[in-house]
Amino acid sequence: MTDTILRLCTEADLDAVYAIEQRSFSTPWSRESFASALHAVGTEIWLLTDEQGTILGFGCLMTIAGEGEVLNIAVDPAYRRKGYGEILLSAMLTSAVNRGAEEIFLEVRASNTPARTLYEKYGFAPIGIRKKYYTNPTEDAVCMRCEPRNTGIIRSTSC
Repeated sequence: MTDTILRLCTEADLDAVYAIEQRSFSTPWSRESFASALHAVGTEIWLLTDEQGTILGFGCLMTIAGEGEVLNIAVDPAYRRKGYGEILLSAMLTSAVNRGAEEIFLEVRASNTPARTLYEKYGFAPIGIRKKYYTNPTEDAVCMRCEPRNTGIIRSTSC
């Protein structure tokens, strides 16, 4: 695995983040959605880069009033299966805990077994189904919840 750097997104990164989003999802967020998230209260967009500054993946996290939500997470298809999604998720969960989250939520496509396996490794458990939540193709979302302080995964409270 290449040495990686975690950092927060800036305006200058939005085109690269949007390009990864388009390569990763059949119904991608708009660039404007990322720009809004970048400036939204309680929201962070984390980036994972290599030493040359190439963005390998990103994760968008909202933390408000003791709750966190993983809004979006993706690793560029060219860099998948190298543990980069796990690095991003761990950083996001640590940040959420540091910002007071006692529970964290997310939705994931029912068929996305690799993502669901990663989330379960970090203490997320299914709590419900949103029927026909995703489009292109139409698919249910599995709603998941985690209490990060109770998982043993988040041991540090410093990012």
